[in-house]
Amino acid sequence: MPTTSSLHAQLDALYATWANLSPSSPPAEFDKFANFFDDNCRAWLLSMRELTTPSIGRQGVVDGIKEALKDQRIEERRVVDRFESADGSKISVEMNNRLVVHGKELDPFPETATAVFNEKGLITDFKVYCCRSPVVQIVQDVTGEGPYKCHPVDG
Repeated sequence: MPTTSSLHAQLDALYATWANLSPSSPPAEFDKFANFFDDNCRAWLLSMRELTTPSIGRQGVVDGIKEALKDQRIEERRVVDRFESADGSKISVEMNNRLVVHGKELDPFPETATAVFNEKGLITDFKVYCCRSPVVQIVQDVTGEGPYKCHPVDG
């Protein structure tokens, strides 16, 4: 099993790759991102609250990250603290990131990511924990669509 230091380095490399992705990135860049994950992984790339089903497998991760990049991208990742499980197979990172959401900066944006790794150092389970309300509000302000949209009251 890889060391927790190497797993944290692996997660740092994943985020560095993620921060360099855009909707127009070539397929090879999306494959590079997906290669951090096991073939049978489960990944919640936006938030545990927002997604009812995870991205499953490497192709699911590619599809999920492409969908996420339509609204937001990581402009700067700022690690606040790092944690690991007692057996060393699960790590968590608390972050205070700077995002760009439809061209508008959101800073700071607190998130915690948790990743479980297999013996090959590939991610089998990836979860992001955050409150996406500020992101959703910007998306709605820009697109006019979203859950905070006021609806006329019948009567």
